[in-house]
Amino acid sequence: MRINVYSQELTHEVLLVEKPSNTGVTYHAAQLILHSSERLHHPPADDDRSAVTFWLPKSPGRREEMARAFERIAEIFRTAPSETGLD
Repeated sequence: MRINVYSQELTHEVLLVEKPSNTGVTYHAAQLILHSSERLHHPPADDDRSAVTFWLPKSPGRREEMARAFERIAEIFRTAPSETGLD
């Protein structure tokens, strides 16, 4: 599976999501909110904005692996060359 999110869709908004299940377990996620049409929003009860949601692993080790992966993404954002071929 490949998911493309274009820079024009990115926002600064990141949310912590808590989702209780019918088994009594509460799952957590980090959610990147994307730009989307204002006509879609019906908060707070029906927030249907576009987003990418990353559900958190249970194990502390796996959470740390994912945190390092996101830190690497941040490093790439900060250090990658700007667009080329725009002469």
